[in-house]
Amino acid sequence: MLKTPSLPVETCFECNVINPFAQFLLVVRMEEIENLVLEWLKAGNDTAEDIVDLPWSIRRMGSGMYVAEHPRMPFSLLVTFSEDFIHLLVPLGLETFSMTKDEKLRVYHTLLRLNDQVNLMKFTLSGMDDDVYLRVDLDKKTLGKAEFNDALTALLIGLMSAVSALGLEEAFAKELFDRIVGMVLERVERGASRDELMRFLTVKVGMSVEDAKNLLNEVFAVKKEMEEQGKDVGYF
Repeated sequence: MLKTPSLPVETCFECNVINPFAQFLLVVRMEEIENLVLEWLKAGNDTAEDIVDLPWSIRRMGSGMYVAEHPRMPFSLLVTFSEDFIHLLVPLGLETFSMTKDEKLRVYHTLLRLNDQVNLMKFTLSGMDDDVYLRVDLDKKTLGKAEFNDALTALLIGLMSAVSALGLEEAFAKELFDRIVGMVLERVERGASRDELMRFLTVKVGMSVEDAKNLLNEVFAVKKEMEEQGKDVGYF
């Protein structure tokens, strides 16, 4: 089992300067934390009880920036590594810049109340459109797998609480459905069989056999119709 490395730092107290060798070890071990966190996300099985133990798929977006997804989780997880912290972010899919003052007041008041009710995570605004994100910042020096799982759980609770408090259930359900359909289509394009798609929907997504069959019937019916019309199937 991988363990979080301890991070001792030797300091010259007289000159108040970090020992260069100790500083080098600190940098190396901070990089090890990045690999450790990614390994936590990648490893696991689809029937795990803890969120961190699900086998997330990871895409590298840039230096120290990743997107993690699992079909059973109703969000895409943005993972970024800075010098001392790991930042976990979940986009709510709500931009507030173009809202009226009254709309902003209602949304901001709701999110601030939720900040007080859900431990560990917080709601923030980011980007030119003041998009709403859920965020957790974790200190690399003290991070363990249990705390990382707690952070993921807090993000899930915060997301569902915000969807309910802001009355976004219908839009959220549609976005989640579209996300699952997109995953199915990606697998169809890669040549997945109907049995493989059924296993994906029932095991990874957690759908019932009946719901999975109905979804595949709908997907293939639309796909066939569009192919007959000579249209690009793509994402429908």
